[in-house]
Amino acid sequence: MSTGTDYDSGAPTIEVCIYEQGQLLTRELCESEEDAAVVVERWSDVPGAYVVVDDLTTKHGPDDILAPEDPSLDDDHPIATAPPPGYGTE
Repeated sequence: MSTGTDYDSGAPTIEVCIYEQGQLLTRELCESEEDAAVVVERWSDVPGAYVVVDDLTTKHGPDDILAPEDPSLDDDHPIATAPPPGYGTE
């Protein structure tokens, strides 16, 4: 039996943000990894653009402190960084 807080609301579970030269161009909400992969593929050939994918299914409690973790603690999931200076200016 499911608890009152565990249900499928139909809300998107993945956010894909597309940046160019450090500026957010657009944000797309996806309902599956496959949908997100399509968005990433669509933007992969755009010069100067880079993509950040975020899993929105992480649940936080009212007492959770939402602070960045030390990236060295999780080598399996590196954090996104800005592109190097000069990237996309060709």
